[in-house]
Amino acid sequence: MTTVDTSKAEPGESVAGSGTGSVRAFVDRFGSLLLIAFLIGFWEFAVRYFEVPRFLLPTPSEIVTLMINEWSLLRMHATATIASIVTGYAAAVIFALAISALMIRFPLAEKLIMPIFVGLQSVPKLAIAPLILVWVGAGFGSKVLVVAAIAFFPIVINTMTGFKEVDRGLRDVFRSVAANERQVFFQLRLPYAMPYIFAGLRIATTLAVLGAIVAEYLAASNGLGYLVLSGSFNFNTARSFAAIISLALIGTIFFWLMSLVESKLSWKARSGGDQTSEV
Repeated sequence: MTTVDTSKAEPGESVAGSGTGSVRAFVDRFGSLLLIAFLIGFWEFAVRYFEVPRFLLPTPSEIVTLMINEWSLLRMHATATIASIVTGYAAAVIFALAISALMIRFPLAEKLIMPIFVGLQSVPKLAIAPLILVWVGAGFGSKVLVVAAIAFFPIVINTMTGFKEVDRGLRDVFRSVAANERQVFFQLRLPYAMPYIFAGLRIATTLAVLGAIVAEYLAASNGLGYLVLSGSFNFNTARSFAAIISLALIGTIFFWLMSLVESKLSWKARSGGDQTSEV
């Protein structure tokens, strides 16, 4: 019987495997950044090579230069947009969680209220926003109401789904120890529904940015949405792109912060569960 010595091949295989793994890890970590850099470089090259008019499509370098030169203007309008986003989002979260708690506590309330919410959600917000402007007037209040109206529905739907997905066996356990409705809600339904709630909150972050822009498009004298429109009307496309990029950054940071809060709360819940199990 002939044996094959593979001792010399193993180091090579391990080196190849480690090399492939390092390349894959590099791509996983920086792949999206490299793709973005490539697209920006291609954009810069294409605009200059084909001599595209700058009022149609400016180069990324021109947009960056404008953002540096008009930083104070962008900051002022971004502050107005962020204020309306945060305020409207907070109002939507508070109202959605309160309504969801009410509906899960009283099933009749869900039967009465939920069809109304579904009907309102099916109406395009661009159709509701002008009415809000008529009722409230152009200004900060109208932007907050539009943001809250758009961000409200996904939070309610995901929260109610989480409340209803509680394991039946766990509910029977709580009933067997004569737990009241308050204990069932805060010790069972709410912790179980947290992943669903945060899923709705993450979706609502992007919708909140959309709501602020819709309100600023219709009637506003400040905000990044207003800056996008004013730039397009004045054929200052670089300014419009600078405002759009600022909006993208705000939405991304908002989404990332919500994901960070979720991860922190999940870590605390896991550590608390571990300590309980040890005791």
